[in-house]
Amino acid sequence: MKPLSIVVREDAMVPLDRWLATELSQTLGRPVPRGLVRKAIVGGVVTVGGRIVRDPGMSPRRGPSVFVRHFDWLPKPEPAHALRVLYEDDSVIAVDKPAGLPTHGNKDAQRPSLTGLVERHTGRPVFVHHRLDAGTSGVVLFAKAPEANASLARSFAGRTVEKTYVALVSRPPIDWPSRITIDTPILVSDNGSVRIDRGGVPAETRLRVLERRADRLLVEAKPVTGRKHQIRIHLASVGAPIVGDSRYGGLPAEGRRLMLHAERIELDHPLTGRRLAVSSPRPEEFGAWASLSRSSRSRPPEADRRPATPEPPEQPAAARRGKNFDHKGKGPRKPAGGGARGSRR
Repeated sequence: MKPLSIVVREDAMVPLDRWLATELSQTLGRPVPRGLVRKAIVGGVVTVGGRIVRDPGMSPRRGPSVFVRHFDWLPKPEPAHALRVLYEDDSVIAVDKPAGLPTHGNKDAQRPSLTGLVERHTGRPVFVHHRLDAGTSGVVLFAKAPEANASLARSFAGRTVEKTYVALVSRPPIDWPSRITIDTPILVSDNGSVRIDRGGVPAETRLRVLERRADRLLVEAKPVTGRKHQIRIHLASVGAPIVGDSRYGGLPAEGRRLMLHAERIELDHPLTGRRLAVSSPRPEEFGAWASLSRSSRSRPPEADRRPATPEPPEQPAAARRGKNFDHKGKGPRKPAGGGARGSRR
């Protein structure tokens, strides 16, 4: 952004930082925080009448120009998000949420949100009963009418809604079977932090391995319950954090995003009762990862850098339920308030 000069047309009755924040907000067409303006003034970025002024509390007087030498101190505006509608009728609308966009707004009315985009599209308030973390992409369903909203609330409360995610994770210390269920309780603290805890609420996530690599797994995740950060913390608890999930120990992602995508949602239509399924195309970041190396099924076992764990013989279901994985992936342990159980199908 080029340097900017603003003429002081009348004596200001407020400090320089407040005056300049107001002027810049009007000139640039977006909010400019007063705190950032104050730092820019103290840093010598602003001149008044040709002289550098480092006192944000001074009051500008009529006549001289206030000159902002550069705008390196001002964050670049967030790119505008285009709304991609996956399905819409008079009752509901399903949209494709991009990674990095929060589902809900906050106190900052200027901050973009998926809900805000949908409401601008529909021209009316909308209702949502499930949310995706800001870093997660994929399908989100909104109710457009109050009667549809009440029906959706019952569907989500009754767990008749089936949600399917796909995640790229670090390969765990031990090889998983093709299917595994994690059912460890999750505790959400008063400060919003989330952890695995026997004193928490029940949580269950069903996983299916889609592809294996030397150091990564591509998995399908179906949460039976809907706890905060459920898929993320469940995967991390068994030594397979999601790539890009720095909060729960995930390795950095090439595209600097959380590699978790809500791929499909299926439920009874809130008014017609017919089964409705909406899918979101898998982001190209997942396809780019798949093209980097071949599937482990297409190469001999010795080519894998990680030695495979010998597979035990098939056991009856009752016996399989008695073996739970340790949270750290060290092997079987006695079930205590849930865990991870696997089966080969």
